[in-house]
Amino acid sequence: MSNKRGFTFIELIMVIAIIGILAGAGAWIMAYTVKNAVFIPNQLGVDKLLSDALNVMVEGDSQAKGLRFSRVITAIGSTRVDFIDGDGKTVYFRLDSGTNKLYRSINGATEQAVPAYSAAPGLNLSGKNGVLFSFYDLNGAPTAAAANVRRINMILVAKTGSGLYNDWQGQSEQVSSVAVKRLQ
Repeated sequence: MSNKRGFTFIELIMVIAIIGILAGAGAWIMAYTVKNAVFIPNQLGVDKLLSDALNVMVEGDSQAKGLRFSRVITAIGSTRVDFIDGDGKTVYFRLDSGTNKLYRSINGATEQAVPAYSAAPGLNLSGKNGVLFSFYDLNGAPTAAAANVRRINMILVAKTGSGLYNDWQGQSEQVSSVAVKRLQ
């Protein structure tokens, strides 16, 4: 009789099962890594967009000063605020729910997207529950009169596509507030 050495059927099945389990775990880790390699840059881009938009609204830029430097608030609404900045320019910010973009106009000129790169397709801006601006008086109570506004809260939401992680998209919500001083 010859003594043949080899794998039994049970040993062969066990080796195949172990390789299958390791391959499954490796595939999941690889898919997770690839998904994050796409998601994280999308998320960072959306965060940067919101940061830039809020910075322009609060601080302003080379074209006009922002709400922090407003002399007088002339008109208010849940998606729009009109004011005269420290240099005497008439400025307004408006959130367009039709295009999902934030616009600014200076001295009645044509509206421009804020920030400029937010006009790219696929980027959507909105206010929380459709409200971008909330206005408060000197005592901290909500006000509907532009002349009484002493603080403005802004809640801006941005997303690419659906904004869902499972769709490899990015979504961000940022809040800012500015005290309105009366500079006469």
